[in-house]
Amino acid sequence: MSSEEMLYAKGAKIWIPHAELVWESATLEESYRKGAGFLKIQTESGRLQEWKLKPDGSNLPPLRNPAILVGQNDLTTLSYLHEPGVLYNLRVRFCERQIIYTYCGIILVAINPYADLPLYGPNIIRAYRGHAMGELEPHIFALAEEAYNKLERENCNLSIIVSGESGAGKTVSAKYAMRYFAAVGGSESETQVERKVLASSPIMEAFGNAKTTRNDNSSRFGKFTKLLFKNNMGVMYLQGATMHTYLLEKSRVVYQAQGERNYHIFYQLCAARAKYPELVLDHQDKYEFLNMGGASDIERVSDADQFNDTVQAMTVLGFSIQQIADIVKILAGILHLGNIEVCKKYKDGSDEEDTDSCEIFQNNMHLQVTGDLLKINPDELRRWLLMRKIESVNEYVLIPNNIEMAQAARDALAKHIYAKLFQYIVNVLNKSLNNGSKQCSFIGVLDIYGFETFEVNSFEQFCINYANEKLQQQFNQHVFKLEQEEYLKEGITWTMIDFYDNQPCIDLIESRLGVLDLLDEECRMPRGSDDSWAGKLIEKCAKFPHFEKPRFGTTSFFIKHFSDTVEYDVNGFLEKNRDTVSKELTNVLAQSNMSLCKQVMVLEDVDTLCTDANKNTTTLGGRVVISANRKQQLNETRRRVVPSKQHKKTVGSQFQESLASLISTLHATTPHYVRCIKPNDDKIAFKWETAKIIQQLRACGVLETVRISAAGFPSRWLYLDFYMRYQLLAHRAQIDKNDMNQSCRNIVLKWIPDQDKYRFGNTQIFFRAGQVAFLEQVRANLRKKYITIVQSVVRRFIHRRRYVRLQGVISGIQCHARGYLARMRVQKMREARAALILSKYAKGWLCRRRYLRLRHSVAGIQQYARGMLARNKFYAMRDHYRAVQIQRFVRGVLARRAYQKRRRDIIICQAAVRRFLARRKFRGMKKEAKTIMHMEKKYMGLENKIISMQQRIDELNRDNSNLKHKTSEISVLKMKLEMKKNLELEFKNIKAACLDKDKLIEALNKQLESERDEKMQLLEENGHTQEEWQQQKQIWCQENVELRQQVDSMIEMAKSVQSTQRIQEEHLLTAIDNKELNEAYQRAIKDKEVIENENYMLKEELSRLGQQNGLSSFGMHHVRSVSNASSQNEDDVGYASARNTLDINRQPDLINKSDSFLDSTSIVVKLRSILEEEKQKHRSLLEQYVKLASRNKPTEDSFRVSELEVENEKLRSDYDQLRTSIKHGVEINELNAQHAALQEEVRRRREECIQLKAVLLQQNQTLRSFEPESLQLRGNDASNMQEVMEAFHSQKLVNRQLESELKAITEEHNSKLIEMTQAIERLGQEKDEMQEVLFKSVDEYEQADVETLKQNDRYLRLELKKAITQYLLVLEELKLANAKLKAYRQDGGKLEHKIEEEMTRNKVASSSSDVGANVTKQKSQNPLGLMKFHNSDLDKILQRLLSSLTPRTVVGLLPGFPAYLIFMCIRYTDLTNADEDVRELLSKFVLQIKKMHRTPHPIENRVIWLVNSITLLNLLKQYGDVEEYVKFNTEKQNQQQLKNFNLYEYRRVILDLIVNLYQALVMQIQGLLDPKIVPAILNNDEIQRTRHAHGMRNRSSDVNSSPEGNVPAWKQLIGQLEHFYKQFQHFGLDPIYAEQIFNQLLYFVCAVALNCLMLRGDICMWETGMIIRYNLGCIEDWVRDKKMSNEVLMPLAPLNQVSQLLQSRKSEEDVQTICDLCTSLNTAQVLKVMKSYKLDDYESEITNVFLEKLTSKLNARQMPKMSDEFTMDQNFIHPFKVMFKYSDIKLEDIELPPHLNLDEFLTKI
Repeated sequence: MSSEEMLYAKGAKIWIPHAELVWESATLEESYRKGAGFLKIQTESGRLQEWKLKPDGSNLPPLRNPAILVGQNDLTTLSYLHEPGVLYNLRVRFCERQIIYTYCGIILVAINPYADLPLYGPNIIRAYRGHAMGELEPHIFALAEEAYNKLERENCNLSIIVSGESGAGKTVSAKYAMRYFAAVGGSESETQVERKVLASSPIMEAFGNAKTTRNDNSSRFGKFTKLLFKNNMGVMYLQGATMHTYLLEKSRVVYQAQGERNYHIFYQLCAARAKYPELVLDHQDKYEFLNMGGASDIERVSDADQFNDTVQAMTVLGFSIQQIADIVKILAGILHLGNIEVCKKYKDGSDEEDTDSCEIFQNNMHLQVTGDLLKINPDELRRWLLMRKIESVNEYVLIPNNIEMAQAARDALAKHIYAKLFQYIVNVLNKSLNNGSKQCSFIGVLDIYGFETFEVNSFEQFCINYANEKLQQQFNQHVFKLEQEEYLKEGITWTMIDFYDNQPCIDLIESRLGVLDLLDEECRMPRGSDDSWAGKLIEKCAKFPHFEKPRFGTTSFFIKHFSDTVEYDVNGFLEKNRDTVSKELTNVLAQSNMSLCKQVMVLEDVDTLCTDANKNTTTLGGRVVISANRKQQLNETRRRVVPSKQHKKTVGSQFQESLASLISTLHATTPHYVRCIKPNDDKIAFKWETAKIIQQLRACGVLETVRISAAGFPSRWLYLDFYMRYQLLAHRAQIDKNDMNQSCRNIVLKWIPDQDKYRFGNTQIFFRAGQVAFLEQVRANLRKKYITIVQSVVRRFIHRRRYVRLQGVISGIQCHARGYLARMRVQKMREARAALILSKYAKGWLCRRRYLRLRHSVAGIQQYARGMLARNKFYAMRDHYRAVQIQRFVRGVLARRAYQKRRRDIIICQAAVRRFLARRKFRGMKKEAKTIMHMEKKYMGLENKIISMQQRIDELNRDNSNLKHKTSEISVLKMKLEMKKNLELEFKNIKAACLDKDKLIEALNKQLESERDEKMQLLEENGHTQEEWQQQKQIWCQENVELRQQVDSMIEMAKSVQSTQRIQEEHLLTAIDNKELNEAYQRAIKDKEVIENENYMLKEELSRLGQQNGLSSFGMHHVRSVSNASSQNEDDVGYASARNTLDINRQPDLINKSDSFLDSTSIVVKLRSILEEEKQKHRSLLEQYVKLASRNKPTEDSFRVSELEVENEKLRSDYDQLRTSIKHGVEINELNAQHAALQEEVRRRREECIQLKAVLLQQNQTLRSFEPESLQLRGNDASNMQEVMEAFHSQKLVNRQLESELKAITEEHNSKLIEMTQAIERLGQEKDEMQEVLFKSVDEYEQADVETLKQNDRYLRLELKKAITQYLLVLEELKLANAKLKAYRQDGGKLEHKIEEEMTRNKVASSSSDVGANVTKQKSQNPLGLMKFHNSDLDKILQRLLSSLTPRTVVGLLPGFPAYLIFMCIRYTDLTNADEDVRELLSKFVLQIKKMHRTPHPIENRVIWLVNSITLLNLLKQYGDVEEYVKFNTEKQNQQQLKNFNLYEYRRVILDLIVNLYQALVMQIQGLLDPKIVPAILNNDEIQRTRHAHGMRNRSSDVNSSPEGNVPAWKQLIGQLEHFYKQFQHFGLDPIYAEQIFNQLLYFVCAVALNCLMLRGDICMWETGMIIRYNLGCIEDWVRDKKMSNEVLMPLAPLNQVSQLLQSRKSEEDVQTICDLCTSLNTAQVLKVMKSYKLDDYESEITNVFLEKLTSKLNARQMPKMSDEFTMDQNFIHPFKVMFKYSDIKLEDIELPPHLNLDEFLTKI
């Protein structure tokens, strides 16, 4: 069987011609046999017909491509390369899959969809960046990326040629190509060139585009944009751009066909006329130049908005406001010029029309407005519109114009003005886009008109088609060259390919006596016309094969172009070629007062592309500046730029030269081609008109490319792809696993015997057209055969398994049935036996139950009977008892009433007697109070004041003695200093060990400084406790006095028991006299109650003793009063009251020894012993107080600390100077200088000591004059007392002066002394008030009743409680102060001991190198968690933190250690209240971190400072005194809160810094993961199957190859993630933040993989879904192994759903299932996958009905609003959530590591 018979078998698909559809698909009804005369076929419409064949079978209909090749990205990969195959492949991609781009070899075919598609966003640009052409779906961005990569690799010039007919989308394609270049080649300068390049498009569209019948935005000029790039360290940056224009359609300014518009700028200006009232514009329909086409508006386009965009773009590109205003005026002037009406003119004196002339009225409004806008003379304009000047030999002749000539002159002027204005705008754009810097290379984008043919074709269509002929020739040559290069590279033999050469057609146009030459010659003729030129054409050009003359007439001619034969109408050719305008009219405009108008009119036509290649710089106005060594080129350029009138170039010649320069430029570049196709004339989205499209495919060279490819070896397969596809066709013996190429050769040789049908290249196998389809047919047949065998075996297996399963089921049923019957029989036997047993036990149970019930009833009756009898007996006994009790209580009540009445009468009598005695006693006391003795006792308090002052003087004496002691210590310190200097002298002999000594001394100095800070803090706290100490001392004195008073009062009360009432009154008077009213009278009220209580108790005891001895009598019996009774029942309050003390210490002894001591003398003896004990306690307390007071020496400590600080600073400075001198070798001089300075210091100190001793001696002599003995005279004479007081005040002044000389501490003591004096005076006033109250109460005692006494008692008790409460509080404070003072003194002693030890160590330090090991820094006893620093060292601290913190260093530190250091520095600034320091510290920290994350840094550094920034933010919250953050703090942490600063604003700044660090870190990690994602997710097949487009020619590389060798790609990706995870762990990043980062990274993985899948339709198949699912499963397992939350995997949901979608069923019944499956995918993504899905051989076809139902269901979903794009945003970064985390790290435990080198800047406090 021949290959034709195999291919044309029954059921084969073929193509047959069709009148309307061009090609129609059909199916063979019977197989083809050689020699058959016809074929029976059935078309798609169901029509049966016979296809006639030639005997040799040469006219067999073309075959359809296999299903695997339908919808290919590249048309040249089709097995059958013919017109219907290409057309069908484009239709499937465009209509069914809605893909507008397709490759055809090196051509990118772009079909205009007439709809907005989401194909050009930033995500698509990023997706195509870095991918070779062919890896992703065809796209204009892929072509641009190919050009940009070639530019980067080879540093050569490139070009992109965009062609197509009007409305095909050329301008849009060119605009998107430039947008891609601007995006990937971002300008490095500040001018933002890429923004200007994109902004040039609106301007050029406004001034050069117009609406035509085929396109609403048709470019009416050719444009070649050169994007200039500069190589900066291997990266190409967009440096600038230049723009070259060709053949602007000037005739459109004055004429538009029906349904067309003028240039957009005119309509935009009319829409925005309200902004420019000075232009006097009206609606666009009012102007002759705008209303000819009758289509002034464009649907869905706002001219006003477009005008705003145009003005904004002009502003961006450097147009000034004045320039824009002038341009607008010129445009408005053109409109008004077109409305100037030319009227008929009549001869003078008659109504006869003058046909040789015309008239323009002088008052014509448009004429005047035109003159005003253009600032020209309207009369001159009117004159030269009506007249023309003809130049003769010696004179000029003025000839009037008729109406037609005047209108033609007006229109020519309008076209000339617009053309010059357009040229000026292009020049300004070029000047703005090209900044003049030297560029490296360029990419040119050519947007030029495609081949055009209309019913009437004129000069413009001729030029356009001529340009397309030239471009097609260049294209054919380039395609042929690429084919040759491909064959040479693969090393195969090839023959010359015959391709169409259109050089004869080009010769017809541009050769000698060609069309253009004859046209220029006719234009030079004085009487030349279109008809005469047509005659010459027919005569001269008939010899050219591509020229045809018309059948009738001579007004047209035909040219056979490469795409079609076009008829050209000769009318207007000469006029358009001349392009003449009146010189006088141009002179009128040149004399305008508008600078822009004048500048525009002097511009000359210049071939910018040609001159750009031959010059260095161009300026406006066509003037050229060229280097001096090119004079010949300068002359030629001048001849071109400034032509004379006789040799002015025609439009045709200018266009020919421009086209030649363009072609030469394209030949010097590497071209890329874009062919734009217009699918229909109705501008309906995705409407396919076959006839129109096939005509464009023929015209644009696509089919020619296909024909060239088909002439050679169009089908090309990589060996690996071929083997994976067709290994089924070879026997196992023909497969060599070690040599895949040989295996492929065996397969080809087995099935294709003709060696001319294939070639074996180095990397590919080349096939002739149809051979791949033949192999596909063979493969399909073999698969069908093998599948049939497999199906038969599987069916046998299924049926046999079903039989065996049925047999087993039947046997099982029988077995279970027999078992069931047997079990039923046994069950019945068991039931019969069980019934007998049950009946037996039931009967026995019934009998027993009857018996038990009877017995229970009898027992119950007996029980209740016995209970009733017992209750009756109990009730009788109870009644008898109650009667007896009632009688008893009644008798008791009557007896108690009588007793109480008698007792009340006795008490009343006692009260009356006592009242009488008290009044009499009070009157005696009153008399005594007025005596002189009482007055002396009253002023006894003054003596106490003098005593306190004397004590103060004693304290000052002690201070003076301490000062002497301090002076003696100075000499000791000087000796120690001398020892230190001797030690330093020894260092000069051992310079080798100097560095070790430096470290040791630096550590000691820092420790001393820290200890000094601690000592200062201790002294400050000690100063605060001095006031509390003085208050406590006063309280102790008062307490001692009170204790003495209480003891004395007890003794007196004991004596009053044995004496009469008179002795008791004397005791009371003595007690009042002995009380020291000046010191503690405020406790008199309290003591009164205590005395009464004690008196009562003593009398009770005496009466009891008297009764026992027979001495008691009724008169001595004492009955307590109501007042005393109430006092006795009061609970004792306060452990410091006198009552509490006496009750505890005395009463038990009196009770226990009452039997031994029967007389009152024993009680007095006991009370005296108690008094002695109290005195002994008082003396011990006083001794303790004196001892504590003697130890409290704040002045001495402060002097000592200050002296030590001065000495320490002096030693440090001397030591630094000594180090410096050692480095410079002048240590001897430095030591001598220091020794001299020390000698001078010792001498000065000695003189100071002498002076201090003299002052102290004088003060001691003064103080001796105030001995205590001299103060005894105060009771003798009042005058002596006054002198003593004056002397005391004078001494106090002397003491104040001395204290001011010593230090500020003594001044505080003086202020406290004044406060104490005021307190004494205040207490004295309170004492006088209390005396008055007491005397008044005593006077009124006799008249007071019981209620008054109760009130007084309550008042006294209230005062007592208050005093006791205050006393307890003061006592507690005293205890705390004593404890603190004790701790401070211990710390002070330790500090002094440390200083002495350090001085001793420095003295005895030896030269051994290991001496530093013995010095250890002791931890502070009470560290504060502060880091002291100087503001000038901030930059150094932060710099060292950033430089010293390497990843190796950080791993060994506490996580976030730098953050703790910085926060401890912040706490130091808070302690010192230095707001400027904390502001500078945080600002510089933030600035340093920002500087770090803006510059390239390793990922480790970014992670480190992300951790530290988060830690610092948490510390600012935890210690920021914010309630919600401090609730977990310890008491110590709450004490360490910031007191002075509220850093809320800086917390916000640090939070922003954290977000920036997170984004920079994520972007850097994403950049590392990007190249690994697609190989790991999409291409990682475990059976090593590549996923490339079949037959792509060198457009993609082996994506499975990796530098890691044979390591699977997914393992590489997971290994990278594992690396980052370990880094996060090592540097202490919290798992919460690590999960957020991995959540973002997995989103990026999903976005990159999904975008690549969406743009690679060749891998949208069932197998890819399985690959994706497997690879994602590996990532999910890794995430779960790391114990991360499931939310981390949520971003992978879209990719998971895509994999499930690829593996799902795709029928109409599964629409709802697919919708339920794709919850994370939007409609565009689902449809993109479905339309790009590549069917397997035996999968059902995806129908349009299925797609429509799926679309409607997807759109009806109730889902959150999602993007309409099918791609994901790769640059999207999820927001970073920063959460507060409590830190239990103690700040005081943090130590500064030495390897950070921060010891010299930071000091821990």
